[in-house]
Amino acid sequence: MHLISVSTDSTNYKIYECFIIQKNKKFLHSNISFKYKLDILRRCLNIDLYKKNLKNYSKIIFIFVRYHMNNLFIVNTPFHLLTSFILSKGFFTEDNNYLALIHPHGYEKWASNPLMNYISSTQCGYKEIFPLIHFLSSRNKTVPFKTQVQQVQNSIGKLHIDNVFLGSDIDPQNQLLVASLDINNFNRFEDGLYSYYNENRRRSKLDELFHKLKIWSIKKSAGIKNTKLYINTSTASDSKSGIADYMYKPELLQRFSPNPIVITKDKINIAINDLKSKNFLQQKINNPAILYLSQPLVEQKLFSIEEELHCLQNLIKPLNKQGQLLYKPHPNDSKDKINYFQEKIPQLKIFNSIEPAELLYTIEDNLIAVVSYQSTALMYTDKFSNHVIKAISLSDFAQSPMYYKYKEIMQNAGVYFPNRLNDIIKILY
Repeated sequence: MHLISVSTDSTNYKIYECFIIQKNKKFLHSNISFKYKLDILRRCLNIDLYKKNLKNYSKIIFIFVRYHMNNLFIVNTPFHLLTSFILSKGFFTEDNNYLALIHPHGYEKWASNPLMNYISSTQCGYKEIFPLIHFLSSRNKTVPFKTQVQQVQNSIGKLHIDNVFLGSDIDPQNQLLVASLDINNFNRFEDGLYSYYNENRRRSKLDELFHKLKIWSIKKSAGIKNTKLYINTSTASDSKSGIADYMYKPELLQRFSPNPIVITKDKINIAINDLKSKNFLQQKINNPAILYLSQPLVEQKLFSIEEELHCLQNLIKPLNKQGQLLYKPHPNDSKDKINYFQEKIPQLKIFNSIEPAELLYTIEDNLIAVVSYQSTALMYTDKFSNHVIKAISLSDFAQSPMYYKYKEIMQNAGVYFPNRLNDIIKILY
């Protein structure tokens, strides 16, 4: 009896018995591999192909038993966390899902935020959480690298993980975790604009070699012997070990993907409805509002502080006195800049939540627009919202507009790129 697994329509099965009888009796000879028979079975799972194959096979008998796959989601950012939650609820709800947190951004704030705490815990359905906060990092020098790997092998390794999902396939620690588990491939999920186009971020051959040597050194000191996993040091979303890409808008991809899979609105809504049912998403904006996703534009000399202020003032100009401009600071924003904007714009309200901005789209009916320079969140208003939210980039006002490929992708996603301040008002109203 052969024991194998297949997946069809996002449903996983183990096949305990498989008898394939061909009219040509040579098919039954021992030199015909079971792998070949399995390939035929996989193709026959498609109804159309099954009908076509009936003329070649007099009988196809297979017994399916439902099998719960063991999936590991590797998360580094709040956006990764949200996407993993959506995948676990929308695609793999019947499976055993596990969560590994590797140097997660802003992790110290997650515990104090009820929603973030929920989707990073077993409460939302994960079987177990593995907080590998400083895994194989210079920040954790008290525990030897070899010991850290052994701990992972004795915990996650005992679960016999079937599928790994991760956002960043160039992050050394993400790749080394997969290698530690003796797994040779993984599924990617979206990690922002670099998931759509990555050529302009490709490292030089010399820089790539430096990072390969660095990772090789860590592998050696950690006692990781997996040599089959491809270690990516070139650019984001470029690993040869990536076997699929779960994307919100795969139709916009401008790089190679072995298997792009769309995260549909229906799948998103399954996860969102779970959050709503537990009262994690409640409407708080009572008047028309514009969300501004700040980036360190002044700090990076892309804007003068007066230029960015002028843009913000023009955003709020069409709103009545009850309207609000919600300002979501970037971690690298200076306090002086924020204080200056607050002083000059009375209707500006600081929105400091660690939650991904996409969740605001799902619940805030009075949110009429989201504005930023290059935030990927501009691309998802139609995916997460049930009403029209205008997405506006201020890139064309900057000293250095965004890279043309990114602009092209965002425009195809429905993002507006005004080049005059009056155009902002026209877009909004």
